Amino acid sequence: MRPAKRKGFTLVELLVVIALIALLMTVMVPVILKFMSGRGLSMAGNNIAGFIAYARTEAMNTRQTHVIVMFQKEEDRTPPGSTISRIVGPGMVLFRINPNPGQDEQVVNFVKELNFKAQVGGDVRFADSWERKCPKGPLLELPQSVNESFDGKYKLVLRPDGRVVVPEDKPGYVLDVKENRNLDTDIILTDDRRYVFIDVNPATGNTRRSSPLDKDEVGDR
Repeated sequence: MRPAKRKGFTLVELLVVIALIALLMTVMVPVILKFMSGRGLSMAGNNIAGFIAYARTEAMNTRQTHVIVMFQKEEDRTPPGSTISRIVGPGMVLFRINPNPGQDEQVVNFVKELNFKAQVGGDVRFADSWERKCPKGPLLELPQSVNESFDGKYKLVLRPDGRVVVPEDKPGYVLDVKENRNLDTDIILTDDRRYVFIDVNPATGNTRRSSPLDKDEVGDR
Protein backbone atom coordinates (compact mmCIF):
# COMPACT_ATOMS: atom_id res chain seq x y z
CA MET A 1 0.00 0.00 0.00
CA ARG A 2 1.45 3.32 -1.07
CA PRO A 3 1.69 6.13 1.53
CA ALA A 4 -0.67 9.12 0.93
CA LYS A 5 0.92 12.15 -0.66
CA ARG A 6 1.16 15.22 1.53
CA LYS A 7 -0.47 18.36 0.10
CA GLY A 8 1.32 21.70 0.48
CA PHE A 9 3.71 24.21 -1.06
CA THR A 10 7.37 23.70 -1.70
CA LEU A 11 9.91 26.24 -0.52
CA VAL A 12 10.46 27.40 -4.10
CA GLU A 13 6.73 28.03 -4.60
CA LEU A 14 6.53 30.06 -1.38
CA LEU A 15 9.52 32.16 -2.41
CA VAL A 16 7.91 32.85 -5.79
CA VAL A 17 4.66 33.98 -4.14
CA ILE A 18 6.54 36.24 -1.71
CA ALA A 19 8.49 37.75 -4.60
CA LEU A 20 5.27 38.47 -6.52
CA ILE A 21 3.67 40.12 -3.46
CA ALA A 22 6.76 42.30 -2.96
CA LEU A 23 6.67 43.32 -6.63
CA LEU A 24 2.97 44.26 -6.42
CA MET A 25 3.57 46.30 -3.25
CA THR A 26 6.40 48.18 -4.95
CA VAL A 27 4.09 49.13 -7.82
CA MET A 28 0.89 49.80 -5.85
CA VAL A 29 2.13 51.73 -2.79
CA PRO A 30 3.07 54.92 -4.71
CA VAL A 31 -0.29 54.82 -6.52
CA ILE A 32 -2.21 54.40 -3.25
CA LEU A 33 -0.24 57.18 -1.54
CA LYS A 34 -0.88 59.56 -4.43
CA PHE A 35 -4.62 58.77 -4.30
CA MET A 36 -4.80 59.25 -0.52
CA SER A 37 -2.84 62.53 -0.62
CA GLY A 38 -5.57 64.18 -2.68
CA ARG A 39 -8.52 62.60 -0.92
CA GLY A 40 -8.82 65.36 1.68
CA LEU A 41 -8.85 68.03 -1.02
CA SER A 42 -11.48 66.19 -3.03
CA MET A 43 -13.62 65.78 0.09
CA ALA A 44 -13.25 69.47 0.91
CA GLY A 45 -14.33 70.39 -2.62
CA ASN A 46 -17.42 68.22 -2.32
CA ASN A 47 -18.23 69.62 1.13
CA ILE A 48 -17.94 73.18 -0.14
CA ALA A 49 -20.37 72.43 -2.97
CA GLY A 50 -22.86 71.04 -0.46
CA PHE A 51 -22.30 73.93 1.94
CA ILE A 52 -23.01 76.57 -0.72
CA ALA A 53 -26.10 74.68 -1.86
CA TYR A 54 -27.36 74.55 1.73
CA ALA A 55 -26.71 78.28 2.21
CA ARG A 56 -28.60 79.12 -0.97
CA THR A 57 -31.59 77.04 0.16
CA GLU A 58 -31.59 78.76 3.55
CA ALA A 59 -31.60 82.21 1.96
CA MET A 60 -34.49 81.30 -0.32
CA ASN A 61 -36.54 79.57 2.39
CA THR A 62 -36.13 82.33 4.99
CA ARG A 63 -36.28 85.16 2.43
CA GLN A 64 -33.28 86.72 4.16
CA THR A 65 -29.82 87.54 2.88
CA HIS A 66 -27.08 85.16 4.04
CA VAL A 67 -23.32 85.48 3.76
CA ILE A 68 -20.56 82.86 3.66
CA VAL A 69 -17.33 84.15 5.19
CA MET A 70 -13.95 82.47 4.65
CA PHE A 71 -11.69 82.13 7.70
CA GLN A 72 -8.05 81.28 7.05
CA LYS A 73 -7.43 80.48 10.73
CA GLU A 74 -9.29 80.12 14.03
CA GLU A 75 -11.07 83.27 15.16
CA ASP A 76 -13.30 84.26 18.05
CA ARG A 77 -16.72 85.33 16.69
CA THR A 78 -18.61 85.38 19.98
CA PRO A 79 -21.68 87.67 19.70
CA PRO A 80 -21.60 90.80 21.89
CA GLY A 81 -23.02 90.08 25.32
CA SER A 82 -23.03 86.31 24.82
CA THR A 83 -21.74 84.09 27.63
CA ILE A 84 -21.01 81.24 25.21
CA SER A 85 -17.84 81.66 23.18
CA ARG A 86 -17.87 80.74 19.50
CA ILE A 87 -14.53 79.90 17.89
CA VAL A 88 -14.72 79.39 14.12
CA GLY A 89 -12.27 78.47 11.38
CA PRO A 90 -10.31 77.54 9.54
CA GLY A 91 -13.00 77.07 6.94
CA MET A 92 -16.30 78.65 5.89
CA VAL A 93 -19.06 80.03 8.10
CA LEU A 94 -22.64 80.85 7.11
CA PHE A 95 -24.37 83.82 8.76
CA ARG A 96 -27.93 85.07 8.39
CA ILE A 97 -28.26 88.85 8.08
CA ASN A 98 -31.08 90.62 9.90
CA PRO A 99 -30.94 94.29 8.81
CA ASN A 100 -33.74 95.29 11.20
CA PRO A 101 -33.06 93.44 14.45
CA GLY A 102 -35.49 93.69 17.32
CA GLN A 103 -34.65 93.90 21.00
CA ASP A 104 -32.02 91.34 22.03
CA GLU A 105 -31.49 90.39 18.36
CA GLN A 106 -28.28 90.56 16.36
CA VAL A 107 -27.69 91.79 12.81
CA VAL A 108 -25.28 88.89 12.20
CA ASN A 109 -26.52 85.46 13.23
CA PHE A 110 -24.49 82.25 13.09
CA VAL A 111 -26.14 79.45 11.07
CA LYS A 112 -23.60 76.77 10.19
CA GLU A 113 -19.87 76.14 9.84
CA LEU A 114 -17.73 74.01 7.55
CA ASN A 115 -14.61 73.54 9.66
CA PHE A 116 -11.73 72.11 7.66
CA LYS A 117 -9.94 70.57 10.66
CA ALA A 118 -12.98 69.02 12.31
CA GLN A 119 -15.01 68.01 9.25
CA VAL A 120 -12.43 67.45 6.52
CA GLY A 121 -9.23 66.59 8.35
CA GLY A 122 -5.68 66.59 7.10
CA ASP A 123 -3.93 69.84 6.25
CA VAL A 124 -6.56 71.29 3.90
CA ARG A 125 -6.67 75.09 3.88
CA PHE A 126 -7.14 78.05 1.59
CA ALA A 127 -4.10 78.62 -0.61
CA ASP A 128 -1.94 81.52 0.57
CA SER A 129 -1.60 82.97 -2.94
CA TRP A 130 -5.40 82.96 -3.35
CA GLU A 131 -5.94 84.43 0.10
CA ARG A 132 -3.57 87.31 -0.65
CA LYS A 133 -5.22 88.37 -3.91
CA CYS A 134 -8.91 87.44 -3.50
CA PRO A 135 -11.29 90.45 -3.27
CA LYS A 136 -12.08 91.30 0.35
CA GLY A 137 -13.73 94.69 0.07
CA PRO A 138 -17.26 95.72 1.12
CA LEU A 139 -20.22 94.37 -0.84
CA LEU A 140 -23.26 96.49 -1.72
CA GLU A 141 -25.61 93.65 -0.78
CA LEU A 142 -24.49 93.78 2.86
CA PRO A 143 -25.22 96.47 5.48
CA GLN A 144 -22.29 98.67 6.41
CA SER A 145 -22.03 97.14 9.88
CA VAL A 146 -21.72 93.66 8.36
CA ASN A 147 -19.02 94.79 5.92
CA GLU A 148 -17.15 96.32 8.82
CA SER A 149 -17.53 93.16 10.91
CA PHE A 150 -16.02 91.02 8.14
CA ASP A 151 -13.56 93.56 6.79
CA GLY A 152 -10.55 91.93 5.13
CA LYS A 153 -12.31 88.61 4.47
CA TYR A 154 -13.53 86.97 1.28
CA LYS A 155 -17.33 86.71 1.24
CA LEU A 156 -20.08 85.12 -0.85
CA VAL A 157 -23.55 86.65 -0.50
CA LEU A 158 -26.63 84.43 -0.86
CA ARG A 159 -29.60 86.53 -1.93
CA PRO A 160 -33.24 85.63 -1.15
CA ASP A 161 -33.87 85.18 -4.89
CA GLY A 162 -31.32 82.36 -5.03
CA ARG A 163 -28.51 84.22 -6.74
CA VAL A 164 -25.00 84.14 -5.33
CA VAL A 165 -22.90 87.31 -5.28
CA VAL A 166 -19.33 86.23 -6.12
CA PRO A 167 -16.89 89.17 -5.94
CA GLU A 168 -15.19 89.92 -9.28
CA ASP A 169 -16.60 86.74 -10.79
CA LYS A 170 -15.98 85.94 -14.46
CA PRO A 171 -19.08 85.07 -16.54
CA GLY A 172 -19.85 81.36 -16.80
CA TYR A 173 -17.61 78.59 -15.53
CA VAL A 174 -13.90 79.28 -15.68
CA LEU A 175 -13.20 75.58 -15.25
CA ASP A 176 -14.16 73.82 -18.47
CA VAL A 177 -14.16 70.15 -19.45
CA LYS A 178 -10.41 70.26 -20.01
CA GLU A 179 -8.23 70.49 -16.91
CA ASN A 180 -7.01 74.06 -16.47
CA ARG A 181 -4.01 75.22 -14.52
CA ASN A 182 -2.94 78.58 -13.08
CA LEU A 183 -6.52 79.89 -13.15
CA ASP A 184 -7.85 82.62 -10.91
CA THR A 185 -10.90 80.65 -9.81
CA ASP A 186 -13.25 81.67 -7.03
CA ILE A 187 -11.68 79.44 -4.36
CA ILE A 188 -8.34 77.61 -4.26
CA LEU A 189 -7.56 74.95 -1.63
CA THR A 190 -4.26 73.28 -0.84
CA ASP A 191 -2.71 70.74 1.53
CA ASP A 192 0.80 72.09 0.81
CA ARG A 193 1.38 69.30 -1.73
CA ARG A 194 -1.58 69.57 -4.08
CA TYR A 195 -4.19 72.12 -5.16
CA VAL A 196 -7.89 72.10 -5.99
CA PHE A 197 -9.57 74.92 -7.96
CA ILE A 198 -13.25 75.66 -7.31
CA ASP A 199 -15.54 77.78 -9.48
CA VAL A 200 -18.98 79.01 -8.32
CA ASN A 201 -21.89 79.76 -10.66
CA PRO A 202 -23.63 82.96 -9.40
CA ALA A 203 -26.96 82.06 -11.00
CA THR A 204 -27.39 78.58 -9.54
CA GLY A 205 -24.86 78.29 -6.72
CA ASN A 206 -23.51 75.11 -8.34
CA THR A 207 -19.77 74.54 -8.25
CA ARG A 208 -17.16 72.88 -10.41
CA ARG A 209 -13.80 71.75 -9.11
CA SER A 210 -10.62 70.47 -10.63
CA SER A 211 -9.06 67.18 -9.64
CA PRO A 212 -6.21 67.48 -7.11
CA LEU A 213 -3.17 68.85 -8.95
CA ASP A 214 0.45 68.59 -7.88
CA LYS A 215 2.49 71.72 -7.23
CA ASP A 216 4.50 71.31 -10.40
CA GLU A 217 1.28 71.10 -12.40
CA VAL A 218 0.01 74.49 -11.23
CA GLY A 219 3.29 76.34 -10.94
CA ASP A 220 4.88 77.92 -7.91
CA ARG A 221 2.00 79.40 -5.91
